[in-house]
Amino acid sequence: MRFATRVLRSLRPLIGASCPADIDKVISDFAAELDAIHYALGIIQHTSDGDVLRWLCEDARCWWEAFRPEFSPLIATTGWRTGQMRVAWRTLDDDPFFPASDELQRLGAQSGLFLVADGLRPGDTIACFALLFGFADATGGRHAHAQLTDLCHHAASLLLDAYLRLPCHERKPTRAPARLSAREQECLRWASVGKTGGETAQILGVSERTVNFHLGNAFAKLKVNNKQAAVAQAILRGLL
Repeated sequence: MRFATRVLRSLRPLIGASCPADIDKVISDFAAELDAIHYALGIIQHTSDGDVLRWLCEDARCWWEAFRPEFSPLIATTGWRTGQMRVAWRTLDDDPFFPASDELQRLGAQSGLFLVADGLRPGDTIACFALLFGFADATGGRHAHAQLTDLCHHAASLLLDAYLRLPCHERKPTRAPARLSAREQECLRWASVGKTGGETAQILGVSERTVNFHLGNAFAKLKVNNKQAAVAQAILRGLL
């Protein structure tokens, strides 16, 4: 959990991002925490004329274009359940002949993570996020693919939301930051280190029902519906 906490903390500056350069810096720091050797974020808007690339942030010139075909099935709205994570892993070891393998080799990468995420406020704009790694099993096997995928999916949603809040976008003022009670923070803090509701109840000397009550209040204030998202949001907002 310490790894996830450190990585999520790298996203905190998004709260005060006021220009694309601020977001670019956060992406760079986030990618570095995951030991990615290259990164790219594309903001795509669905229009009547098709999908339009509104903004592109990439650390190596023109590598995004070579991987755009990887995103096509992920961007498609058909074939995906509501809320389903749209993600693809590619490795040279698994498939050395997939279309972008030459580009992976050119960039010195052995694997790539490609995902599409909606913002915190779902709409017609999505984020296409890509990270390339120098190891076939992502970061040398130090972190599970599932954990990396969850972290990147959460990051992509937050990056998109930060982009949509930039001054050049006429959006409604952001809501006041959530304030958690001491008990809500305490329950979330134990959840962040993997404690169950029952274990937290024993530690705090209260009933499990009380713990769930405080967690439920925290979920509502943070606008999430599960522990993982609540912990991530609390860390991002500096509440843990």
